Amino acid sequence: MLNSVLSTLNVQTVLIGLVVVLVVYKLRQRWKYNLPPGPFCWPLIGSYEAAQATFLHEVFEKYTKKYGPVFTVSLGPFQMVVLNDINSVTEALVKSKADFANRPFFHSVDGFTEGGKNIAFANYTPTWKLHRKIAGKALRQYMFGSHFEEVLHESMNKCLPLMAKETGAFNPENYIDLMVFNILNAVCFGKSVELDDPEFVTFMKIDHELTEMTGKGFVEDMFPIMYKIWTTKKYRTVTKLADELVSIVKKKFNEHDKTFNSDKIRDFTDSLILARKEAEQEENEEMLSQLTDTHLRQTLMDIFNAGIDTSRITLYFAVRYMAGLPDIQSKVQEEIDRVVGKDRLPTVKDRENLSYTEATLHEVMRLGTVVPVGLPHSTMCDTRVGGYDVPKDTVVMINHWALHHDPNYWKDVKKFDPTRYLDENGKLGMKPESWLPFSAGRRVCLGEIVAKPELHLIFATIMQRFNITLPEGTNPELELGGSSSNTQPAPFKIIAKDRKNT
Repeated sequence: MLNSVLSTLNVQTVLIGLVVVLVVYKLRQRWKYNLPPGPFCWPLIGSYEAAQATFLHEVFEKYTKKYGPVFTVSLGPFQMVVLNDINSVTEALVKSKADFANRPFFHSVDGFTEGGKNIAFANYTPTWKLHRKIAGKALRQYMFGSHFEEVLHESMNKCLPLMAKETGAFNPENYIDLMVFNILNAVCFGKSVELDDPEFVTFMKIDHELTEMTGKGFVEDMFPIMYKIWTTKKYRTVTKLADELVSIVKKKFNEHDKTFNSDKIRDFTDSLILARKEAEQEENEEMLSQLTDTHLRQTLMDIFNAGIDTSRITLYFAVRYMAGLPDIQSKVQEEIDRVVGKDRLPTVKDRENLSYTEATLHEVMRLGTVVPVGLPHSTMCDTRVGGYDVPKDTVVMINHWALHHDPNYWKDVKKFDPTRYLDENGKLGMKPESWLPFSAGRRVCLGEIVAKPELHLIFATIMQRFNITLPEGTNPELELGGSSSNTQPAPFKIIAKDRKNT
């Protein structure tokens, strides 16, 4: 009994000590730095309101109105600075060089990325820069040829007839998933599959579960001591799922490595292996020795896994918006019929003449921001943004949703209006200043070079083939689903009528 009481007192003493240390540390920071203002945050817990929010961007919008576009908030023990307008974001990501280019350390991310060896979450180091350079070169080499367009057309020719068989209202997610999976599977590994393929079914089940479970983060990242004493069932489940994905990609990569032939480049994996071999003739040997096969595998995880996730949800938004906006859909189809016709699929070369179609997709990405608060940054040194001090190793969040809904840059901000992106001749104009779905600066999305043509051609092909409507009685206004840091349309059904029959 006495031992139990003493044990309880010891735990309480440790917790009180931690709280005192945190309070003193934060007070010292306030005295030393001119930190951005922000809401009251409890020691260890942080902002209870933000922690309990369905969507972080909604709470951040509330804080912006009170504290301005740059504010400080805590989630658990992590104090972070949130940037909510394009001026502060441009200052941090572009004008401040590499000051904001690091990533914060989270145990969960370190585990999923095999020790931080991917591009999306790894720290900004010489190894990372070389890794990014090799991956970027491989992507450009792959996209230069005709491989991409061929695999996209192959995927659409498999998937569109399946959708055309639906005679009533249906959820289009499985078909969109298959389109995106097939394209990126063929891009990365040179293979497309059928709707009932076990690999596709397994991968998409894992991907959906991971998206749902990681949206609100992990208690273990808030309180790292839990990694040593006890992990939650959620964390153990996600770790198991992530390990399964890594195993799938590892197997595919090893198969390519064994059969690699520089005279026959089939896919991005081959391009990646070739780019690394070419780098052996150009780069510092010691630096290259730090770039392992694990780094290359994790590059594939970046393109394949993350690419599937963001692309499929963007297309959910696109299809749902078009179903509720028949006038916009009609204009998209008129342009596609005029430029492409109905007897062939849209091509990469058609993009420049499908300005309204591309502008419509831009508006989808503005209003349907898939990752509203982006990936977290971390400061590499003491720096400044928006007139405030930001200490070294501070977590910095970019509120992309706020950028895309800033009334200072967007007229009738809630209105779906593709003409925002067009010039007086109806052509795609310069990118709007506050449109930033792929981020910017040194950590700009590696997969942008694939995502833009992929999304455009899938969207154009769906619009070319189908008239999409909502079932009778459905509210045309889109309802938001997802959770915390990930958003997607709430589950919905559509009716797709084959335009080939009209």
